[in-house]
Amino acid sequence: MRLLLFLALLINLFLLNSCKKYVPADAAFFIKPDPVSVAITSSLQGSTSSKITDLWLYVNGKFQGAYPTGNLLPIISKGERVKISILAGIKKNGISDTRTSWIFYDYLTIDTTVESGKTFTRPITFRYNPNTTFAWMENFDGQGFTLVKSIGDVNGNGNSDATWTLCPTSEAFEGNSAMMDMTGMQNGATGQVESAISYTLPLASANVFLEVNFKGNQGFEVGVISGTTTKSTLFVNPSPNWNKIYISLADVINKTPNSTAQKIYFKMVKTAENPNPVMYLDNIKVIYL
Repeated sequence: MRLLLFLALLINLFLLNSCKKYVPADAAFFIKPDPVSVAITSSLQGSTSSKITDLWLYVNGKFQGAYPTGNLLPIISKGERVKISILAGIKKNGISDTRTSWIFYDYLTIDTTVESGKTFTRPITFRYNPNTTFAWMENFDGQGFTLVKSIGDVNGNGNSDATWTLCPTSEAFEGNSAMMDMTGMQNGATGQVESAISYTLPLASANVFLEVNFKGNQGFEVGVISGTTTKSTLFVNPSPNWNKIYISLADVINKTPNSTAQKIYFKMVKTAENPNPVMYLDNIKVIYL
């Protein structure tokens, strides 16, 4: 009797598992984003260079997930018409653990019906939010430049031992790029460049960022000069190839003592470990909402 009950239990478990195995999934189609890019609506918005790492997906107003840019986007639709919203995602301060949607780009909306199981390729092009303010832009392609060698105060504090030049075309990112080369300088020498003037940036906003393309064989410091106070924001690690980073300035701008007048600086120090430190910069943008 016990054997019969045991066999019956096994049969029931098998039937239950079999039913679960073949339960149909929600019908979905897929979008293959290719390419993912940025377009500008005015030359006043500067370069279209970007480093979009993720696509944040909303389907019919509900957040579905954040997907790496090389992945397919699954759209659960059950064959019905859907409204899709896609936001660009970036690494805040270049840190993988601080991925966030990039609110300075408008989201992309697709209203469509696609047969379940189908995959279609679509270019994903983002544009700047029209409410974005471009406080400072320097791409080194104009007649004059807004990046200068730091002079420091009357006591020599903040005085730079090096300045910047336009780099060789073979090393440039796009058009002209800036270079600060400290080869041959003594250990402990400082190279610092800064915005030529101060900019009025909002103290109450969390959405104040620096965009910049860079490369170099040594890390460098980025910071803000508020009035007469220098505040370090972030140390950027070296990159042998051209890279892009989005740096939050809000916290350091609001750090006391604060000022309505802000300069942005880039600083590199000569060390014994690296006899030939070089830093390259391009497409500097300070933006806020």
